[in-house]
Amino acid sequence: MKNKHNRYFLFSLFPIALLAIFPFCGFSQQKNESIPAALESYSAKNIQEKIFVHLSKNLFVPGEIIWFKVYITDARLHVPIDLSKVAYIEVLDSKNIPALQAKIKLKQGTGNGSFQLPASLSSGSYRLRAYTAWMKNNDAGYFFQTQITIINTLKRLPAATLETFQYKVQLFPEGGNLLMGVSNTVAFKITNQYGKGADGNGVLLDQNIDTITRFKSRYGGMGRFEFIPKPGINYKIVLNIDGKTIEALLPEIYPTGFNLHLTETQNSQLQLIVSSYGKENNSSILLLSHTRGKLNIAETKNITNERAVFTIDKSSLPTGITTFTIFNSANQPIAERLYFKRPGSFPLKINADKTEYALRSKVVLGCDISDQSFSPGETANLSLSVFLLDSLQHKNPNDILSYFWLSSDVKGEIENPSYYFEQNTDEAADDLMLTQGWRRFDWKDVLQNNKPVVYFPPEYEGHIITGRVVNRTNGLGTPDINAYLSSPARIYQFSAARSGKLGIVYFNSGEISGTENFVVQTDPHFYKDYRLDIISPFSESYPYPPLPGLKVFPSLRAELLNNSINSQIQFIYNNDSLNKFLPPGDIIPFWGKADKSYLLDDYTRFTTMEEVLREYVKEVAPVKSGHKFHLNVLKEAQDFYDGDPLVLVDGVPFFDMDSVMTIDPLKIQKIDILKREYILGPLKTKGLISFSTYKGDLDGIRLDPHAVIVDYEGLQLQRQFYAPVYETDAQKKDHLPDFRNQLYWNPDIVVSNSDHPALSFFTSDLEGKYLIEVKGITSEGKILSGSYFFSVKK
Repeated sequence: MKNKHNRYFLFSLFPIALLAIFPFCGFSQQKNESIPAALESYSAKNIQEKIFVHLSKNLFVPGEIIWFKVYITDARLHVPIDLSKVAYIEVLDSKNIPALQAKIKLKQGTGNGSFQLPASLSSGSYRLRAYTAWMKNNDAGYFFQTQITIINTLKRLPAATLETFQYKVQLFPEGGNLLMGVSNTVAFKITNQYGKGADGNGVLLDQNIDTITRFKSRYGGMGRFEFIPKPGINYKIVLNIDGKTIEALLPEIYPTGFNLHLTETQNSQLQLIVSSYGKENNSSILLLSHTRGKLNIAETKNITNERAVFTIDKSSLPTGITTFTIFNSANQPIAERLYFKRPGSFPLKINADKTEYALRSKVVLGCDISDQSFSPGETANLSLSVFLLDSLQHKNPNDILSYFWLSSDVKGEIENPSYYFEQNTDEAADDLMLTQGWRRFDWKDVLQNNKPVVYFPPEYEGHIITGRVVNRTNGLGTPDINAYLSSPARIYQFSAARSGKLGIVYFNSGEISGTENFVVQTDPHFYKDYRLDIISPFSESYPYPPLPGLKVFPSLRAELLNNSINSQIQFIYNNDSLNKFLPPGDIIPFWGKADKSYLLDDYTRFTTMEEVLREYVKEVAPVKSGHKFHLNVLKEAQDFYDGDPLVLVDGVPFFDMDSVMTIDPLKIQKIDILKREYILGPLKTKGLISFSTYKGDLDGIRLDPHAVIVDYEGLQLQRQFYAPVYETDAQKKDHLPDFRNQLYWNPDIVVSNSDHPALSFFTSDLEGKYLIEVKGITSEGKILSGSYFFSVKK
């Protein structure tokens, strides 16, 4: 079902527990609280997540499997965070239509999963994105996303044609505004219709078409120019891009105000120069800087001779993106500037026993983080992929270092983010800060202590299934109606909730995995008036530019066809091995241990449920009143409750005791009795009776006609990576072909200073150059990445 109501959902689940975890939901700020204190208070209480996905590789053919590892961290500190227990992974086509979707179980900030690509997918560029339910409360621009390529040789391949590009230019005054009478820096970015940078050169002209200055782009279509605006003059730029001319007017030039300019000195210092025009001297301004919301500097100066200069040692700044904001004497933000400090690298050594291997040979390797920069108890959680490099598959651009330190903290998609981590790219990185910088909050929210509106609760106990109680007559959501969700099974799940604002209900489904048939229904007193709709948990926000079309050159078609054939051969011979899944974890009944259980095969089998209950289930008393049956459960105090208990058949609630009495007892294997009162959501039960069939599938027992069965995909079952073993000569001489280009995938490697587990795998029948790629995060937030190349020859 389409989630068209997502943006209206207000948080109403587990309010007491969440207020304890997230005190920002009700904190109040004193009127005299300073700006630095307000920022620190807001940042500490407004918990946000970052998510990164390590892909096994980035080019696939149908039949192959996309393997992936998910990392979740605190957005400020980059340490693993155990808030969300579910991650949502999607593969979107060029039109942002989901082709594949999965819910991935998370534990201690990590999880892993896979997609086997169906033959129905068309060739093209796809976008893989990932997020949590908690992240949906913010802009979808915070979601992780990366581009992958899928080539289907079973369908007609797109030809490589000459494409006509459309270009646009964006202008970004440094600090935020252009100011009359002082030197201004204006950054620009030229992009095509796919958001990719394009080279160009241009001129700045005044209204008399006189040239003020000339400029050209640097990396990624970005660059800058400087000029001093004069009163009464209008300005525009004229760009030449690939033989095309584009014009753009400059943003508004203000006659009075403030201007901010950042420059680097030769002695490893930054200077932030604040210029004023038309403002009184001696006015006080505040410079505040933070890195991912963590306060670094708060310094006050007075404007003297229309100028104030702040000097900062670069060594005092944390790595990553630092935001500098200038506030005036009225505590209003008036200018802002971002600065990127390239992080150092933490050594992750990959040690293999050779650099060249024969076909079907054993490769032994290890990962080592032995270094003084790691604390004695620090551990690293890693994922490792080994794949063939060729003219189609290159080194994965999905880089964990550039993502955490750069991509995740700027607006929009960065083209080739790892470029900015190379030497001699400082100017290009600063162009990026001028054109794509952003922050994860609004100063208005910080200064006015605006309470964040939580539309999506964090899934800190497991997957939350969201529903909506709808009035059958007018289609509107209705509050204050009880709703029920059941998963019939041998060990079933049952959840009850009461609809809140707009009719929204939340069911905690725990760790239900695989495809399930859920039975959903509303309060029996309102069956005829209301229905319960289940809402998709996947986001429908897609703030992405279109993906470029795929071009397949004739010289690559033979290699593509060969890859496709190899994949099909692997699928034919190893289909069973490729589709082995780990069994789901044990699920216990929500009510725990029963006070009394009856295995009916241990007793005389009767043909009516009334006989069964009267003859040997002494904890239940069937009572007939007004031609209707009622069931009373024996209390622990040896007298009976007055009123019906909660009755479940394979986890599905039955509210009409007459229908319970018509159940064929020969279909029932077990009866569990709970003699105590039990509270579940809005329900306070007078005991509980649970009937279990032999297979946990209701065995044809008729449901209430108002109950609805819906198919629902739970948490993804975890697929086991398959790789053959060639330890013996007989195994090496096996005639079954082995055309694997993905030799190894391991998402669950844990290493420390004292523990370096040895890993091994075997090469296949494919010669070539292979890449071992390792990514991970330590328990203290260090970002790790390493690679190793080896060759396979006959």
